[in-house]
Amino acid sequence: MTVRLKELVEQTADRNMVLVAGRGGLDRPVRWVHMVENEEIAGFLEGQEIAFTTGIGLETQEDLYPLVKSAYASGATGVVVNIGPFIHQISPETIRFCDEHDFPLFKVPWSVHMAQIMHSFSLAITMSEKHSMELAAALENAIFHPDREEMYLEYLEQSGFAKDWNYCVTVFSACADTAMMMPAEPMDDGTSAVGAATASVAGNEPGIHLVHGHHDAERIALYSRDIESLITRNQWRVAVVHIEGRLVLVFARYTAEQVEMMVREMIAAIRSQGMTLERTYIGVGKVTKSARCIGKSYNQALKLERLQHLRGRAGEVALYDNSGIDKLLLAVSDHAILEDYYHDSIGPLVEYDRVNGTDLTETLRVYFQFSGSVKETAASMFVHRNTVSYKLNKIEDILGVSLSDFRTREFLSVGLQVREVLDC
Repeated sequence: MTVRLKELVEQTADRNMVLVAGRGGLDRPVRWVHMVENEEIAGFLEGQEIAFTTGIGLETQEDLYPLVKSAYASGATGVVVNIGPFIHQISPETIRFCDEHDFPLFKVPWSVHMAQIMHSFSLAITMSEKHSMELAAALENAIFHPDREEMYLEYLEQSGFAKDWNYCVTVFSACADTAMMMPAEPMDDGTSAVGAATASVAGNEPGIHLVHGHHDAERIALYSRDIESLITRNQWRVAVVHIEGRLVLVFARYTAEQVEMMVREMIAAIRSQGMTLERTYIGVGKVTKSARCIGKSYNQALKLERLQHLRGRAGEVALYDNSGIDKLLLAVSDHAILEDYYHDSIGPLVEYDRVNGTDLTETLRVYFQFSGSVKETAASMFVHRNTVSYKLNKIEDILGVSLSDFRTREFLSVGLQVREVLDC
C-alpha cells in the first residue's frame, strides 16, 4: 500500500523542508523516491515518486521549471528542491504551475543533507509495504483457513482491523482472452480439474471443463495502482490482496451501501485514467458479522465475478445483496441438489444440443431474456421469426412441456441460472 505524502512530511518536520506550493496535493500517494537532476531524467519516472533535485544537472536555474513540468507529466507526487549553489531560488512561474496543479513543491536549505530525507522517506515506505504484505497474508489465512483463527485474528487486531468488525470482500478480474475448452485432469478425490482457473460445465462431455480466460496481469496491476491511490487519499479502511491473478479488496466496518459507493468510485478512478473495463468482471460479497466470515464474503464475491464473466457483463458490478435468485442458488452448499435440478430442467436440452450441434438452449435463454417475445428473440439472434417459432416447438417436444405455462417458464428459467452457477 502507498503512503500519503503528508505523513512522510510530518515525519521529517525537523529537516527544514518547507512547502512552497501545491498544498492541495499533500494527500497524494508516494511509492518511492528518486534523484532527478534534469528534465530528461524526470521523464523516466513511473509515477507516484517524490523527485529530489539539487539542480546540478541544469544549465541554468530557469531550467527547473521544465524539470518540474516533466516530473508532473510523468505522474510524480511532488518535487523537493535543494536551494544552494545550483538553484538560488524558485521562479514564480514554477510556483504558479505547482499551485494550479496541486503539485507539492518543497525547498530545503543546502545545509540539510537531502540523503537523510530520502532515507527517512524510503524507510517509511518500506515499512508500510512490509505491513501491507503481512496484512495481506493474514487476510489470505482468514479467507482460506477460517478455522485457524490463530493465523489471522491477532495480526488483524494489531493492524487496526478488529475481529468483531463487519467485513465485505470485492473481487476484480481482468481477462486477457476468451474462455476455451480443455480436457480435465483427474484429481485425488476422483473429480476433475484443470487448475484454479477452471469450472465444470454442466451438459458438456464428461471430462471437459471451461477454462476462463487468462488473467491480464498488467491491467490488474494498473487497476491496483489506481485503487490503492484512491484508498490512500481517502484513508479508507480497505486492504488490498492479490489472489490467483485477481484483485481482492477487503472493506472493514462499512455498510453494503458504503461499499457499493466506494467500488463505483474506484471504477470511476480507473476510467479517469483512460482505461476501459473491457473483459473486467466485478463481484461484491455480503457484509459479514466478523472477521471469521471474511472467507464466506470472498467466496460469494468470487462466484459473482465468475457469473459476470459467464454472462458477458464486463464492467458491471454484481452485488450480493442485489443478486436475486443467484443469492439463493449460491447459498446451496450441496451441489448434488443443483445438479439434480439442472438435469430435471434443461439438462436434456443441453445434451440434445451437444449431440446435434444445435443452439436450442441459447434460443431458450434469449427467449426468456426478452420475456417470451418471439420478435425480439429473432432480432437478437439475427434469424427469422419462423425459425424461432420452430426452435421453440422443438424445445417443447424435447422437454415434454408447454412454454405457454408460467410455471414451466419459471422452472426452466431457474434451470438456466442453475447451469451458470454450476459452471462458475
